[in-house]
Parts: sequence; structure tokens; C-alpha cells
Amino acid sequence: MTTHLESPVATSQRQALVGNRMVLGGAVLYLLEWAAIIGAHLGVPVGPTGTPGAIAEAYSAHVNAFGWAAGWFSVVLLGRVVLVVGLRQALGECARLRPFMDLAVVAMAVSVTLEIATYAITAGAAVAGSHDASAQTVRALDSVSWDLNLMVYGPLGVSVVVSALAMWRSGLFAQVLCGVGAVGGAALVVQALLFSGPDQSSVAAAFQAGVALFWIWMIWTGVVVWRRRTLTA
Repeated sequence: MTTHLESPVATSQRQALVGNRMVLGGAVLYLLEWAAIIGAHLGVPVGPTGTPGAIAEAYSAHVNAFGWAAGWFSVVLLGRVVLVVGLRQALGECARLRPFMDLAVVAMAVSVTLEIATYAITAGAAVAGSHDASAQTVRALDSVSWDLNLMVYGPLGVSVVVSALAMWRSGLFAQVLCGVGAVGGAALVVQALLFSGPDQSSVAAAFQAGVALFWIWMIWTGVVVWRRRTLTA
């Protein structure tokens, strides 16, 4: 009598996973955004609910802090691109998965570009306010950065959904892990498709729970890929 633990196919699939540090390293680099969020007391963009006076107040006396934060984001947010590139490498040279991961990398790069632009504009709004720009001008710049920030979630969600699908199709990752990524990414895509209007912010906030699932997915995936590198070293 023999006990069948796993098929040769499953074993060969697991062995095909190419371990690396890029996925986890990219996730950690990206999470360093919180150093600027906390350090600069970043409460902008305020959005359509703020009055011109309240928005001007949010930007006043923060010129240097917001400028520093914008520069910080321009570096650490690239961690999101690094983690998806690392995942593409981890999945090896499987031709059927390459188009998925190529799309994931492009979509993630778009989301990062939009987010960097968002905080460049908030830094510019702070500079404008410090040089006697009117409250209406500062509010206009805040509105632009608010809408740009909303545009981040669509391509981010697409990247995560496509990555999770590629992971699932590879057979190299736990289905639960793939499901976390798929659900989180799908929530962000739905938000972008249906709830990006200024009067839908309360509904959109509920779908932004997908960001938390994205964080769980990226760290979990990073650990799995990093451990595979350790096991094969």
C-alpha cells in the first residue's frame, strides 16, 4: 500500500518557481511611503468636500514638507514596479504567462506614475499658496491632484488581478493567496469603473479596502518567493 502525497507534475511545478528578493524588497520599498505620509503630516489632497479656506489652510506652512514628500514618493513608489517585475521573474519563462505579467508591469507603472504626479501637484499647490495664490487657485490644484489620485486605483487593480491570475494559472502558489490578490485588485477596478465621481466618495472608500488586501497579497507573495530562493540556495 502506498500513500500518494503529491504528483510528479505538482513537484515539477513547485521546482519551476524562481526565488528572488525582488518581490519582498519591492514591497518593503513601497511601504516606506509611510515615512513621508507620517513625517510630512500629509493630509492632502483634501478633495471636493473641503471649502476653499479649509483647503488653503491644509497647504499653508507645508511647502518644504510636501516638497520633500513628493521627492520621496518619486523613489519609494517604484517599489511597486519592482515587486511585479520580481514576480514576473519568479514565474520563469513560461510563454503562456508572459503576456499577463507584461500587462501587470505596464499597469503598475501607470499607477505609480499617476501617484507620483498626484503629490508633485500637491507640492506645487503648497508653493503656490506660499506665493500669494488665491484660495480658489489652491483649491483648483487640490481638485486636480484629488482626481489624479483616484485614477491610481484602476491600473493598480488591473495589475494585481492580472498578477494573481498568472499566479493561479502557474500552479505555483496557494489558491488562497491568489484569491486575496484577485479580490483586492477587483475591488479597486470596480471602484475605478463605477465610483470615481465626486459625489461617490463614501462608496469609493468602501472599495478602497482592496488596498489592504493588496498589501497582504504583496507581502505574502514576497515571503513565498523569498523563501523559495532560500530553499534552493
